[in-house]
Amino acid sequence: MSIKLDEVADDIYSKVKDSLESDWNTLSTFHRSQGKKLARQAALLAQLKLSGELPQDDPIFETLNEQFEDAARNFTQAVSNLTILTLQNAWNTIVNTLWGAVNELLSGAGLGLLPIPKLGD
Repeated sequence: MSIKLDEVADDIYSKVKDSLESDWNTLSTFHRSQGKKLARQAALLAQLKLSGELPQDDPIFETLNEQFEDAARNFTQAVSNLTILTLQNAWNTIVNTLWGAVNELLSGAGLGLLPIPKLGD
């Protein structure tokens, strides 16, 4: 019994591709939705300042500006976290496929299985 390298490579490719496409769709939907909201908030801040309705030293303007900064920071952190999860899913897909092929051979030979490594080990 042997590992069919081309089949394992093709399996990894298709599974990672499917995983990345799914995760990208999630990330893209979130990115577009939140990006539009941040753009509207930025436009409102600019309009308030340009029109003179709220001078820069007005406490209301400062509060709105701080809220905008927080929203931008939270958005960036969420995108970063989703990206990390996407990469972790790709790792899991690759490792599970490779170790699955190896462990199938070991099991067929009556040998013990190799433990599947965790990301960061």
